[in-house]
Amino acid sequence: LLSKSGVSAVATRWSPVGISVKSSSPVDQLPGFQEGLFQVQGEASQLVSYLLSPEKGERVLDACAAPGGKTTHIAELMADTGELIALDKSEKGIGKIRENVARLGLASVCAAKSDVSRRLPVDFRSPYDRILVDAPCSGLGTLRSHPEIKWHRNETDIKRLSHLQENIVDRVVHYLKPGGVLVYSTCTLNKDENENIVEDFLENHKEFVLDDAAGYLPEEASSLVRGSHYMTLPHRHNTDGFFAARMRKVG
Repeated sequence: LLSKSGVSAVATRWSPVGISVKSSSPVDQLPGFQEGLFQVQGEASQLVSYLLSPEKGERVLDACAAPGGKTTHIAELMADTGELIALDKSEKGIGKIRENVARLGLASVCAAKSDVSRRLPVDFRSPYDRILVDAPCSGLGTLRSHPEIKWHRNETDIKRLSHLQENIVDRVVHYLKPGGVLVYSTCTLNKDENENIVEDFLENHKEFVLDDAAGYLPEEASSLVRGSHYMTLPHRHNTDGFFAARMRKVG
């Protein structure tokens, strides 16, 4: 469809469902956008939903959901079945999620404003099969497209964000069913926001084990791991810098 419309595009290298558009044109004017045939999302970001590996009919929480790229991808991986709760503290962000959900014609998503660093509202406390925490972070993995970030981040920001990240994960984990899956992800490569958060969490929550990310990524992307973590590096993989860890509640 893109080719017939004169739009230059190629399949992505790592994501099995991605298309990289090479032509310069407003996204909302590309063929298929208004019809809900695709969603805009970075290639590295697309792979996080595979780590979560949601199944049809499950109850899933996307805890920091705006603007909704992962939310809508998760819903499609679940064949738009089950119940997907998408929470974010930004009213504008929730509006964006609802807009994309409507355009894509998804019926399984419930988007609502809520600060997940605090106790969830009563309506959203029922246990979940899977939880994604795509945590607020320094965003240093997106310097290619947002070079201004390096002028707006300092050590104080990293400390503040790491405390917030720890708080969010510790809060939402209480809503995960035994046997459930928790995925923690960021778009930064800072160890204090990534590996250290995961290590501290596992130390304080012995009922969880760390899964090897390679076993859940698509075959094309199974090499994008460091230890047991999913990690993409802009200078090596031609993507944004992303980090994710998959943890399973065994106790």
